[in-house]
Amino acid sequence: MCGIFGFIRSQKDLAEKADPVHVCMEGLKLLEYRGYDSSGIAGIIEGKIQSCKRAGKIRSLEEAVALEKLRLDMAIAHTRWATHGVPNQENAHPHFNQEKTLALVHNGIIENHNHIREKLEKVGIRFQSETDSEVIAQLISYHYKGNLRLAVQKALRELQGSLAIALIHKDHPDVIVAASRESPLVLGIDREKGEAYLSSDANSFSGKSLDVVYLRDDETAILKHDHLTVYNSHGKKIEKPFETIGFINTPISKNGYEHFMLKEIHEQPQTLQQAMQDRLHEEFGTAEFEELQLSAQELQSKNRVLILACGTSWHAGCIAASMLEHIARIPTETEIASEFRYTNPIISEDTLVIAISQSGETADTLAAVREAKAKGAKVIGICNVPHSSLSREADSCLFLRAGPEVSVCSTKAFTSQLTVLALFTLYMARIRHLDKEEGQSFLKELKHLPTKITQVLSQSSQIEALAEKYAHFEHFFFIGRQYMFPTSLEAALKLKEISYLNATGYPAGEMKHGPIALVNPKLAVVGLCGNTQTFDKMMSNLMEAKARGGQILALAPKGNEEILKITGDVIWIPKVIDPLASILYSVAGQLFAYYIAKLRGTDIDQPRNLAKSVTVE
Repeated sequence: MCGIFGFIRSQKDLAEKADPVHVCMEGLKLLEYRGYDSSGIAGIIEGKIQSCKRAGKIRSLEEAVALEKLRLDMAIAHTRWATHGVPNQENAHPHFNQEKTLALVHNGIIENHNHIREKLEKVGIRFQSETDSEVIAQLISYHYKGNLRLAVQKALRELQGSLAIALIHKDHPDVIVAASRESPLVLGIDREKGEAYLSSDANSFSGKSLDVVYLRDDETAILKHDHLTVYNSHGKKIEKPFETIGFINTPISKNGYEHFMLKEIHEQPQTLQQAMQDRLHEEFGTAEFEELQLSAQELQSKNRVLILACGTSWHAGCIAASMLEHIARIPTETEIASEFRYTNPIISEDTLVIAISQSGETADTLAAVREAKAKGAKVIGICNVPHSSLSREADSCLFLRAGPEVSVCSTKAFTSQLTVLALFTLYMARIRHLDKEEGQSFLKELKHLPTKITQVLSQSSQIEALAEKYAHFEHFFFIGRQYMFPTSLEAALKLKEISYLNATGYPAGEMKHGPIALVNPKLAVVGLCGNTQTFDKMMSNLMEAKARGGQILALAPKGNEEILKITGDVIWIPKVIDPLASILYSVAGQLFAYYIAKLRGTDIDQPRNLAKSVTVE
């Protein structure tokens, strides 16, 4: 997690140049999804380092900067998700050396920070924070003898772990030094304006047209307002090609909704249409992807699919695995990416790897992708963010087209993932065995989804009323079978993330193998009954929970009124084929979680302890 931003400008005609403090504050706002425990900014003016740091969200820093009337000629800034040290002002970035001649911001985790701290303390260096990041600043200062780049590279050789750093030194007021290892860092230059930028995420360069370079492992860069020099781990100057990118300026607004999450829930009819646009080949009953770089022949040669993902994306992968086996008839496994690289995985050239990450920056997923590619697998990324690490590292990347998702709790990106994965499943099925008429039937069901989501959204007031009834419960079981089991995992996760309630997703048929012991009148049981094949079995599972005192809420297909014999608390979902049911049932689950969180007064868009993009292991 954590977000880094930096800006340096020419010192000529300053009245016409952008203000570094303002530029960095705006950049931080676009990076706040990476963490919002604390934030800070530092820069050089009149030969001295000046800074401002605050605990809490970026608005606290913005208020402090305005109050202090902070001015800087160049700046680096940071928004933090706490790993080492509590989220307070002392642990906020930037961090400094003892003499405060150097300031540094860091994303990543230094694994041997205790050892280095002890070594530096023995030579009289005093630390001001509990963070691993301050160790980097103090170590670079320890090695500094006038050449800042050499000091950084000496420090890199001692540091173990992941890092993206940007630092400034009062002796070098026209330079930002940057380095990266297993953590993204992009640098951009606008030579016409005499301005240069760096960031953890290229999309924070919103509205700018820049020549950009992405740093690779253990590369160090010297960034000036009109020039960039990059060195490899051996200190040798290297040439890196620039890529000119015009970054679209996408306004971020709630459009009248109380929260971004609610807005993004209601955007799903449109985002599903965007995910499908120009990808439906109805005449041949198949899907097509303009950006797919692997040929049909190459994909036909794959005898196994392995899906890698974390969190909500892993739930999408579990649903996709069932689709690929059921419809495309290809053996498919789903692995949690954070576990994958430690299992000595069995991968061969006939394995197709699908890596799913909304942000394209999930550290565990990227590490798993590198492991899979090292073993010879081809990798297809499923991602929402252009210019992300996953989009660059995968052999091919299919984009969700969901637009910016601001709320930490993923909603529209999840259903867009399921839509793109359904289209890819259809494509794989058609190049293998599925006939044209079956493909056309599947496409017809897909095309009706936006309308059916609108029907679910039209029940918002009924769902809100049910949320009010269930908001006092502290414990929830979400249960389902087949496609509805991973859907129940996702519904439970939504409730956990934003309401801080104990919610568990579980296979309904497994309740009798232990968890049913937890059922009592204080437990809410939410049954996802969207799988036609197992509907009768689900009725039995819900009846068993009711017989033991559980309060039952059901999400069920319209017309299946036998559910009313078990409970009067029902959210009616339009009928849809089993492989696509997860999309509609998830929308209902999102609304239910939203309204409970609203009633409980939590921070819905930025829940405690979370960040939108998990960029450290």
